[in-house]
Amino acid sequence: MAGAFAKRIYSSKRWVTKRDYIFQKRFGICERCGRPGEEVHHKIYLTPENIHDPEIVYSEDNLELLCRDCHFDEHRKTNPLGDNFKRRVRLTNNGVYFDDAGNPQPVKRWLVCGAPASGKTTYVMEHMDHGDLVIDFDLIGQALSLQSKDGLPDNLVETVASVRDHLYHLVETEKVDARNIWIIASLPKQNERELIAERLKAAIIAIDADYETCLGRAMLDDSRKDKELQKQIITRYFRNHKG
Repeated sequence: MAGAFAKRIYSSKRWVTKRDYIFQKRFGICERCGRPGEEVHHKIYLTPENIHDPEIVYSEDNLELLCRDCHFDEHRKTNPLGDNFKRRVRLTNNGVYFDDAGNPQPVKRWLVCGAPASGKTTYVMEHMDHGDLVIDFDLIGQALSLQSKDGLPDNLVETVASVRDHLYHLVETEKVDARNIWIIASLPKQNERELIAERLKAAIIAIDADYETCLGRAMLDDSRKDKELQKQIITRYFRNHKG
């Protein structure tokens, strides 16, 4: 948590090399709590007076690998308003979390795809845990417009897509603090599924339901107001899926 005077240091090739070295030497583990490390901390804080002292800036003796929470706690000690900040314990760090036995586990990502009304959302609700992230274009649209599942106004489609794509970016860059991430999408073509799965490092879960089953569910689903539109969407999905 350095001031503006240290930005040049942290963007330099020498610092990046030293930071990577510390990560490797400490096996990516926080030196205080044993959780995944995330920040290389200066034990003697950088100041305008010592910023040009290589023993302070780059010496291994002055560097410590910390997780985000331990780094926050360290700097809170010197913040006169530190007691006003509440510490939020992260579930994950750098795409890893610890299970109940203390073993590191990778964050799991699932791409749940299939026809409209095939049961994708139901599957996720039956298998997700509290605190999991769910990304679904339809649900984002409902949240942003307060309209029904098929009532998203045309002028908001681009905005909803942008929000979804931003969430995809957070997943790609491991900025999501969740042990499981569920991506719900129709994606009738197999190559489309594989591209998204590769991009988000997700396992594909295909929800198979035939045309008649999906159409019947859509007709009985009160949240799908425009029945003719639903029929068109489902018909188009199966036409593309077979193609």
